[in-house]
Amino acid sequence: MIIRLSPFTWRRCGASGVAAILLLTGCVNTPTVSRTVYEDPILLVRLDSPPPLREVSGGSDQHVAELTATDLTSLLRSIKIQREISFISYWVLRSVPQPEPAFPNDDAQLLAPHLLAALLKARPDETTVFVLRRTREDGIPLVTTGGMLIHGDQLIVLLANARRPTTTSRKLETSTDAPLQAIGETEFHFVPGPYQTTLVRNDLSTTLVKSSVRTLSLDYKAWLTEPSPASSPTQVQPDIPVSLAEEKLHHLKIWHDQGLITDDEYRQKRQEILKRF
Repeated sequence: MIIRLSPFTWRRCGASGVAAILLLTGCVNTPTVSRTVYEDPILLVRLDSPPPLREVSGGSDQHVAELTATDLTSLLRSIKIQREISFISYWVLRSVPQPEPAFPNDDAQLLAPHLLAALLKARPDETTVFVLRRTREDGIPLVTTGGMLIHGDQLIVLLANARRPTTTSRKLETSTDAPLQAIGETEFHFVPGPYQTTLVRNDLSTTLVKSSVRTLSLDYKAWLTEPSPASSPTQVQPDIPVSLAEEKLHHLKIWHDQGLITDDEYRQKRQEILKRF
């Protein structure tokens, strides 16, 4: 078990301020108690919890024994995200982002056994977090970070960064120090499938989750009893969460005020957003 302090915290507060950080909530970042479950050059999975330090015997009281690595792989593969529409992609290139897997290729298969091991070891005050590192064709590192926990019959999936390019060493450090923190503006949202619901407001019993993290609740027990969840009828396009609608309307108004879109385009797009709100 270790206490993690990011390099940014050390530089700003100095070594002499560490004791005060631990006692008085810190000058910038709150320290985190971590237990590494698995680590290699591509993947890091660990258990994070906030102070105070306290000894707790035993493992998790979460009932995940019926969930296998194969099940979790399938669950991860069922999760979809959609990139936010940028001005260039929609108004210039006229291309609208389509839903895509949150964990494409073999990412789900790579993550599942280690996430499951962490869930089984987690104490009630711990959150399973992960950092997945890939490399783009041009050599730019891509990071996917987030977390997972069990809340009753719900599997809560947290996603802060989804294959985000990290061009500086500081961004790579940040993704490792704080996997539940977006590096910059969040550029995607979940597209809920069968048995999945997006959580607009974070009411989880953990102080590690930032408000910018996308949160998906998945009824995994109901999912396990369904032979072929992927074959369920296509759902009606989900409503836009309040926070996401506000964000889209805000960007749309900026584009209109800057003269990037016409009055008619502004009214049309605004009406489309409000219809789904």
